[in-house]
Amino acid sequence: MNEPITYVVKKKKEKKKKNFFVILLKLILILIILLLIGILALETYAFIYLKNVYSGITGEFEKLMEGININHANSIVLDKDGNTLAILNGDEKRQIISIDEIPENLKKAYISIEDERFYEHYGIDLKRTAYAAYTYVKNEGSSSFGGSTITQQLVKNVTNNKESTVDRKVKEWVLAYELEQKYSKDKILEKYLNIIFVGGDVYGVKLGAEYYFNKDISELSLAECAFLAGITHSPNMYNPFENLDNENLIKNRTKTVLGKMLELKAINPREYLKAIDEVNNGLKFNRGNENTTIYSYHTDAAINQVIKDYAKTNNVSETLAKSYIYSNGLKIYTTQDTTIQNKMEEEFKNPLYAIASKEYPETTTQAAMVIIDHKTGYVVGCVGGLGEKNVSRGLNRATQSTRQTGSSMKPISVVAPALQEKIITAASIYNDSKTTFKLKTGEDYSPKNYNYYRGNITVRQALETSQNIPFVKIMEQLTPEKSKEYLIKMGITSLTPNDSDLAMAIGGLDKGISPLEMAAAYATFANDGVYIEPTFYTKVEDLDGNIILEPFQRKAQVLDKATAYVMKNLLTQPVKGAKGTATYCAINGIDVAAKTGTTDKDYDRWLCGFTPYYTAATWFGYDYNETIVYHNYQNPAAVIWSAVMNKVHEGYEQASFVVPEGVVWKKVCKTTGKLATKGRCWNTYEEVFSENNLPEQCPGHYRRYTSTSTNVTQNNAPTVTVTDERTGTSTQVQINNN
Repeated sequence: MNEPITYVVKKKKEKKKKNFFVILLKLILILIILLLIGILALETYAFIYLKNVYSGITGEFEKLMEGININHANSIVLDKDGNTLAILNGDEKRQIISIDEIPENLKKAYISIEDERFYEHYGIDLKRTAYAAYTYVKNEGSSSFGGSTITQQLVKNVTNNKESTVDRKVKEWVLAYELEQKYSKDKILEKYLNIIFVGGDVYGVKLGAEYYFNKDISELSLAECAFLAGITHSPNMYNPFENLDNENLIKNRTKTVLGKMLELKAINPREYLKAIDEVNNGLKFNRGNENTTIYSYHTDAAINQVIKDYAKTNNVSETLAKSYIYSNGLKIYTTQDTTIQNKMEEEFKNPLYAIASKEYPETTTQAAMVIIDHKTGYVVGCVGGLGEKNVSRGLNRATQSTRQTGSSMKPISVVAPALQEKIITAASIYNDSKTTFKLKTGEDYSPKNYNYYRGNITVRQALETSQNIPFVKIMEQLTPEKSKEYLIKMGITSLTPNDSDLAMAIGGLDKGISPLEMAAAYATFANDGVYIEPTFYTKVEDLDGNIILEPFQRKAQVLDKATAYVMKNLLTQPVKGAKGTATYCAINGIDVAAKTGTTDKDYDRWLCGFTPYYTAATWFGYDYNETIVYHNYQNPAAVIWSAVMNKVHEGYEQASFVVPEGVVWKKVCKTTGKLATKGRCWNTYEEVFSENNLPEQCPGHYRRYTSTSTNVTQNNAPTVTVTDERTGTSTQVQINNN
């Protein structure tokens, strides 16, 4: 009886034992699977992370390559005749030298203190990186990583990436590795030593030697080399010219570098002791010449335009474009006519133009002027301020400041568009009297004349004396919308949605316009109605003479040739007319077209005009709105314009505006502004027209003589009283051939 029971119990124990091993085996398998899944997940995460890093790094690597491929040779700027205007080494002072020109002690000093395994690693020093990672973890992510190799520092300097994140560091490693695959160690070291910041506003070891010791780099002692290498992590902290109490700091840091060089056997004990003695006795700092070259306003504008065009053309940042333009050994051919530029700068130094401000005594009036060769759109001269220019690439009022234009706006906002649209002719008559206009907003607008009201006058007469009312009336007919279309065609870029009412006719703008854009707009008239976008350069060449950049100059036929000539002729009236506002802008033997401009309260004064040779715009005023009171109450912008343009045209042949086909002169009735009818229009004059934009024929005036005066005129011609039966008006008329 007991055997079966024993048998059953025994079988149960074996089963339990068997089940235990099965469970254990299953647990082990599950752990293995989980481990594999974990490893796979980790690998997948790592793969995805690195993939994201690489995908996000493509653009950065291209950017890095562009920066590294910069030859770090100084670019030069030339005028239109090929004369050197400037040698560029950046706003940061830098001079480029080859690795062979850098002293061995200087190279050894930098490698010893910055990256002792430089010639052994592949861009990343694993030992230093591991320690930096440990520090990062230990400090709970507050570490700035550190452990950067020279290659990594070069990456950081070129890409200008200042972030302190894990992603940034990983990208830096990848870029450093890629860089090491592409360039030799010596080339990387050369690039690094040429762009490294050494203090003040100085970059590169060559200028560092001059800045601290007033020496050529080849003359540096071992101790001086150690000093330069030692200040890399914080140059201004060790700067003896900026911090006068850091002598001990400098000595200790320099000794640290020398000690590291001795430890690595980069120098021998005798060299070490000699250098230590020099440090103990005090390094002989001697600040080198830091004179910064101040370029002309034209050169500043040319550099700015080239940087913007290069960035846009190559789809890179302006920061990278600037680095490339300054330091790639380029030749920038500008449009500057140095003879003209010098004459402009000479006039702008005249102290008579500098009128002290009453509100800001430390400031004076300012002025700006642009001269364009309207046949090409080339800016031949540009000045952006009065007095001596003492700032490199500072404010250029000629290109960067927008100001209210006053009456200098009338030709471009009203007259030219209305002529082209056949709304007016030069003979059109408007009543110049006090008028209240209704704006789109429903508000009343009552502009005033700068002078007195003149009654019925022609467009030509209104331009001569710069009346306001007639031009606002023309704007009503033209519409502000149509005016803006023409202004945009003529290159005005500063208009806003607020520029949409009748005040545009006489210069009431939201932001105003720069002298450069005013000059370019007037150049449209001078260039037979064709607008050409102004440029300050013609081409940029690389070291091999290849053209890498040319300006794109937008062109637009804004007016037909005949209409453009009518504008030229009309704008001679302020210069030639007896009551003209710009009579003192005349140039002997050369046609001059010009228009003055004065804003409310005399805040801004303008003169925009042209000759057959050049177009120029001049602005005069205070940087902050303040009434201008100039000598003899003349327009100072016109005084400057006249002085400069007379000098510019010295020795030029006499020249008149060329009359194109389609221009005609017709006899006009003074009473109606219409074409005179022979025998029926007694008071006439000749006016110029485009043959496709002629006034209507005057129906004539039926006249009868009511009395004959015994009085005679100065030329002994008798006069008669004539009554116009159509209007009932009587006038005294001199008897002549008409």
